[in-house]
Amino acid sequence: MLSKEEHIKFWKESASEDWETAIVLKNNKRFGFCLFSLHLVIEKLLKAVWIKESINNTPPFTHDLIKLSEESNLGLSLEQLDFLATVNSWNIRGRYPDYTRSLHQSATPAYLELQFAKINTLKQWLEDQL
Repeated sequence: MLSKEEHIKFWKESASEDWETAIVLKNNKRFGFCLFSLHLVIEKLLKAVWIKESINNTPPFTHDLIKLSEESNLGLSLEQLDFLATVNSWNIRGRYPDYTRSLHQSATPAYLELQFAKINTLKQWLEDQL
């Protein structure tokens, strides 16, 4: 059985791998899939924070970033919650074929640059919480 610290380490390392994947996808102009990977980065870091703040070592089986942040008692601002709602949409669109095309169409280089910077700021803040 893994300790709390080992569980947190697992989620942090997995988020780091997804961050590296997002960079590769960005560099290869696979912007829609890059957004999906960026969602995974934040989801996994939120799960690490959830574990840190909980008596349990298994986070909820959800991809909903807002739910994870609320259950982690992070006290996010309305602006941060609004951004998480945007990031949530990348996950939903990435999982369903009828939404995938619209995600890829909205994922322009300029949009991705802006979102990548926002994700990086949030990523660093979440890592600081750990």
